[in-house]
Amino acid sequence: MKPRILVVTSCTGEKLYKPDNQLVLKDFQDKQTLERRENELIDYKVNAGAMYTGSQHLALMSGIQQYRDIGGEITLNIISAGYGLLQEEAQIVPYEVTFNTMHSQAIKKWAKQQNITQDLQQKVKDYDLIFFLLGDKYLQAIDWPIQLRDDQRAIFFAGGSSKSRILNWEHYHVLAIGEKEAKEFKFGLIGIKGYLFGQLLKQISSDKDISWNNILKDPKQVREYILASLKANIRQIDIFGDLSQEEELLQFYSELFPVPDDLIAKNYVLEPMFFLPENDDRVDPNYDFLTDFSDKNRNPLVNDVYAHEIFGRPQYDGLLVSKVNIDGSTQQKRLMMKELGMHGFYRLPSGYPIMGDCGAFSYIDKEAPPYTTDEILDYYNDLKFDYGVSIDHLVVGPFKRDEHIRNQRYELTLSMAEEFITKYNQNKESKGYNFHPIGIVQGWDPVSFRKAVEHLIYLGYDYIALGGLAREQSDRIYAILKEISPVIPNESFRMHLFGVARDIRTMGSFHKLGVTSFDSSSPLRRAWLGTGHNYHTPGKHYTAIRIPEAKETAGRVKKMILEGNGNREFSEYKRLEQEALTALREFSADRLGVTEAVNAILEYDKILGENREIHEDLYRELLSERPWEKCDCTICKTIGIDVVVFRGNNRNRRRGFHNTHVYYSQVQEFKKHWKK
Repeated sequence: MKPRILVVTSCTGEKLYKPDNQLVLKDFQDKQTLERRENELIDYKVNAGAMYTGSQHLALMSGIQQYRDIGGEITLNIISAGYGLLQEEAQIVPYEVTFNTMHSQAIKKWAKQQNITQDLQQKVKDYDLIFFLLGDKYLQAIDWPIQLRDDQRAIFFAGGSSKSRILNWEHYHVLAIGEKEAKEFKFGLIGIKGYLFGQLLKQISSDKDISWNNILKDPKQVREYILASLKANIRQIDIFGDLSQEEELLQFYSELFPVPDDLIAKNYVLEPMFFLPENDDRVDPNYDFLTDFSDKNRNPLVNDVYAHEIFGRPQYDGLLVSKVNIDGSTQQKRLMMKELGMHGFYRLPSGYPIMGDCGAFSYIDKEAPPYTTDEILDYYNDLKFDYGVSIDHLVVGPFKRDEHIRNQRYELTLSMAEEFITKYNQNKESKGYNFHPIGIVQGWDPVSFRKAVEHLIYLGYDYIALGGLAREQSDRIYAILKEISPVIPNESFRMHLFGVARDIRTMGSFHKLGVTSFDSSSPLRRAWLGTGHNYHTPGKHYTAIRIPEAKETAGRVKKMILEGNGNREFSEYKRLEQEALTALREFSADRLGVTEAVNAILEYDKILGENREIHEDLYRELLSERPWEKCDCTICKTIGIDVVVFRGNNRNRRRGFHNTHVYYSQVQEFKKHWKK
């Protein structure tokens, strides 16, 4: 069966007609105004395929027309910053609106009003191969991912910088096209995507049925067909004199961080494990959300519950507990830990390991770590940890840039790992050590990390950890792991990444390069940090609705009253707070619309003086899509709309538990795929 082909391209600034009174953005914001203005420009109305005269569009249409002339079938849609998603035959008039001059939030807001994502999602259902010829700004106009069936493929002709926006989902592929390709293929940068798709169509024309099916089975064939077409063009054949140059052009990606077969680590056979850092992450199980009441006389260490108690099972493979967090806790907590052991204190099933480390960020500014090896060995043993990590000293930021300091910390970390394993082996029998030792390394580039790992392998470690990478870009971690992967000695060797839990496809690549365990509190902490990522779903993050508690004794409202802000009485803050909460409950019960609910929330926002104008659109998006109602986790089912309210520990931390559940569900899905 012949695959059905859809091409999605962007509008261009150059148009067939450009009258002085062409449409502008405000003309598209009201239906009646748009109709009136279109009538004024009726003499310039043509179909969308003919309206655009930019170089990409002309090159694309030339290739499409030649393909159609020999009987080929292909559908073209155009993303217009004015009209939204256009069919090629749609009748339009000249306009001057582009996403290229808008900032990201404006793009998102206007594209949503234009219904671009929903229209595109509906459109792609009818096609097997979907090609996107879009610049980064137009990619931002789509709320990714567009859902695809297992038998569909999406191929993007895009700049290399757009890979991270695209390659987080299955069946998405990128042919990287940029300045290098424009120069080598002697075509302008703006139009190169259209030109190269035209070359693809030329090659397909000779055997279109078989070729499209080949691409559907192996999307990388797109690159091969384009190169073959260019080689057949005598004007371009000179660029292929050097094979290495050909290999650098039109790089094809099916994942953001590809791992060649010869780089897959020997320990890839081990199942990856996600550890969750723990720092008193408990909530009151009896909290009353309607009255915001929690019994102040309860003992949180005994009464309050952890995420795994709410869900009935851990939403992670193990816990990570830093010594610095225990040292800073109450005496009662420390005594309970020593008496009960780590598993007993956390009420964690025995099948879930607990890893301990020293919490190096807490002493980053000190000349040396504040602990001795003997002290740490006894600490891990006394509290019955399953894994214990050697002492390290961070090589990050200014400490990495100063060559003398970084070398000093690097060597200190290695020497403490050597002392750790030596004393562990010497005293294991006499002291009855039951925890497994992990040696940690620091570094500043791929080679320094690899040499440190090699040294710890020489010392006898079968489990090592990479520290200091929590704030690094994924591409740098990728480079480090590619350097380390070839030295991993055997199938049972384990490697941990501290503080790194990126999207699951990236972690899949890291797993191939030897990472067998990793940890991050990011899904949990995001619940109450920043804007845009407070409430997670598998394909999208949302902003939680900020309704801080109105208290005379603490918080933002107390501060504003003390500062005499607008001479407002506490009763006014309390009234607007309660009206915002009531509006949300009425909305949840379908007795109030989105606009009325958002307006009530913003009234409280206004007197808090937080300059939250940007939140209006984000709140409207959250309430319109109601993602908590689609979630089947225990927390969303139990507390409903309260899970998306940014307000106090009992809501915020529960939302963090939900986020961790979402992330761990993705980890589990990855494990199923990996086992196959």
